[in-house]
Amino acid sequence: MSWVTWIGIEDESTSREEVGLLYRRARNGVTGKIPDTVKLMSTTPEISGLIYDLNNAIQRSATGLTLREKEISALIVSVFNGCVH
Repeated sequence: MSWVTWIGIEDESTSREEVGLLYRRARNGVTGKIPDTVKLMSTTPEISGLIYDLNNAIQRSATGLTLREKEISALIVSVFNGCVH
């Protein structure tokens, strides 16, 4: 099943410089993918960037769970929220 948004998002080949910078900054170095949360708010790149930075700060400073456990819990929450994977 392909991911189809019901709101407008900026394409990865956008000519908007601020969105291009955000996409380059948020792109996963291993998978090459841009997080869906960044894409969903791409029409407001300043806000999207701030939320992306906040999420990263929380992930880096959270203790008690390994990275793998954090990813598993995020997946479970996403499934309960009805996200498409």
